[in-house]
Amino acid sequence: MLIVHLVIAFTVILPAVLMKLVVSEYPNTFVGYRTPASLRSKEAWDFAQPYSANLMLWSSGATLLTQVITYFTVPPDASILITSGVLVIGLAVVIILTELELKKRFDKKGNPKSKTIIRGN
Repeated sequence: MLIVHLVIAFTVILPAVLMKLVVSEYPNTFVGYRTPASLRSKEAWDFAQPYSANLMLWSSGATLLTQVITYFTVPPDASILITSGVLVIGLAVVIILTELELKKRFDKKGNPKSKTIIRGN
């Protein structure tokens, strides 16, 4: 079971770290927050990347903390299920919050609603 926990830990933290470290000026096929709203314009892309990366780091931290706590307190199968549940919920929260911010800051064509674009970091 330790191997399963290590795989989960790696898959949780890797995307968050990559999103923070690999800053792409334009959308790419490997790293980045890629939804229709974030791909509508360069401004939307530039906002969504650091914003979602910060949320992803918090989500990863919550998942890893859950994993450590459950590893020592509940049976192995339950630990994996609980950790996986926290991971899925965390990813859903990242997507929902990022999409809400994109909707608040950009119109349907990806143009900023205000003249000042505040980066998501």
